[in-house]
Amino acid sequence: MARVPLVPDEDPDATAAGVFDTFKAEGRPPIDLYRALANVPSLLVAYRALPQMLRHRATTERRLRELAVLRVAQLTGSAYEWGHHRPMAIAAGVTERQIGELARWDSSQEFGAAERLVLAAVEAVHEIAVTDELFGQLAGELGQEGAVEIIAIASQYEATARIIQALGIAVEERYRPQLADWPG
Repeated sequence: MARVPLVPDEDPDATAAGVFDTFKAEGRPPIDLYRALANVPSLLVAYRALPQMLRHRATTERRLRELAVLRVAQLTGSAYEWGHHRPMAIAAGVTERQIGELARWDSSQEFGAAERLVLAAVEAVHEIAVTDELFGQLAGELGQEGAVEIIAIASQYEATARIIQALGIAVEERYRPQLADWPG
């Protein structure tokens, strides 16, 4: 059960701030994480900007970005992030076999060089242990912009997992089927 009210679509403060407009434009209801954050509309407006940029305007291959988010979900124990991003990862080209091997990526044959670097970077961000060598390798593979994006993605979703946990946000019914292979 959420620790704060989940703001309904017709809430006057949320409507005035336009916090649910993007969801309406996408033809779907707002997710419960955003309904919880909408208790402070200006916070949600600010908060939503970075994930939107990383999802829709980043230059790094979407498959690599979604693979990073799934690994963050595993590392942080965030079923919510897993349930929401698993279908996005599949749509972006992450394979079912890769998802099944994600926890063992460093010994699996399912991942190529770029994927391994991204996953190593995600784990280093999680451990707050990104080295100059690792960042240099990541930048060598993805370019400086791509390396910064992957670091930002890992960091953003680490923070998101913590917000979800702290606010007690449960996985919505419509995303629960995505948890069939949840490793947590």
